[in-house]
Amino acid sequence: MATGSDRPRLDRTDRALLLALSRDGRRPAADLAKELGLSRQAVTERIRELERRGVIRGYCADVDPGALGLGVRAQLRITLDGKTPQKEKEVLRRLTASPLVRSVYRVSGEDCFVADVICRRIEDVNALLLDLQSTRAMQSSRTAFVLETVLDKGTLGALPPGLLLEDPAGAPARSKG
Repeated sequence: MATGSDRPRLDRTDRALLLALSRDGRRPAADLAKELGLSRQAVTERIRELERRGVIRGYCADVDPGALGLGVRAQLRITLDGKTPQKEKEVLRRLTASPLVRSVYRVSGEDCFVADVICRRIEDVNALLLDLQSTRAMQSSRTAFVLETVLDKGTLGALPPGLLLEDPAGAPARSKG
């Protein structure tokens, strides 16, 4: 994820294109071109460039996990013993390799990592924890099971215009098409 000075520069047209794609990622380039006042070729080139730079990371369907029987969600808060960096790497390798783990965050405070998990059964979470404990790197873990999803915006999805219209870094406009 880009942060601070390594954040990709986006001009006003890039931001408008991203806003339109966030509402409908399957929209034809010709429709986008008409909305943005660009040629279809210019829109296609901008999309390819945004993909190349990693600004657009992919396209996917927003699937309801419950429809697939994935009704258990949990957050694992993991504290490592901090004695051996190699064991931390093994814990991270196991977390990232698990299909149950949807995201992992290095966090501040007493915990080292927070992992979001989605699965069919509570026993699946227990099996994951046992696997992580077998690394002997964990000092402690706390698990919070989600009782109700009040709000889940998932990926960025349809962005509000105010989120993208101005470049906070004050980047000069890049004209390309």
